[in-house]
Amino acid sequence: MNRWRNLNKSELAAAAVMFALGVSIMSQAWNWTYLTPDGPGPGFFPLWTGLAITVLSAALAFYHVYAVLNAEPVESTSWDGGARVLAGWAGLVVAIGLLKPAGFVVSFFLLTLFLVFVVFRRRFVTALAVGAGSCAGFWLVFEKLLNVQLPLGPWGF
Repeated sequence: MNRWRNLNKSELAAAAVMFALGVSIMSQAWNWTYLTPDGPGPGFFPLWTGLAITVLSAALAFYHVYAVLNAEPVESTSWDGGARVLAGWAGLVVAIGLLKPAGFVVSFFLLTLFLVFVVFRRRFVTALAVGAGSCAGFWLVFEKLLNVQLPLGPWGF
């Protein structure tokens, strides 16, 4: 019996793509300033993010190969929530598109509302509360505490 037949090729392909993405991110971030006198530079977070993606994708690939070599059953990918995942990505793309014309607060509120209500299937009142609370928290932390200018919309917030 050929045990390599049981190898989950889609998981292995996803791990390979993510590994390549992680290496690409790290190679780009390698040329950026890692630390500045004020703290982390523009290369700090991308470098560590690329490293994490690379290590975790390699671990995923090794896990599947190890499972085949030791004849452990490997769960196949479930596509039940695939439509909700794609809807979440679509919502993120729309929110990014709304950043400039509507401002951060409005676009983030709409994204949060959409994710909680549509993707996570919670009550609309819960989605409103989470959206308002998240926006208020982000605004307070970034605008007031860190003094970071978030994109303003036509309403001035």
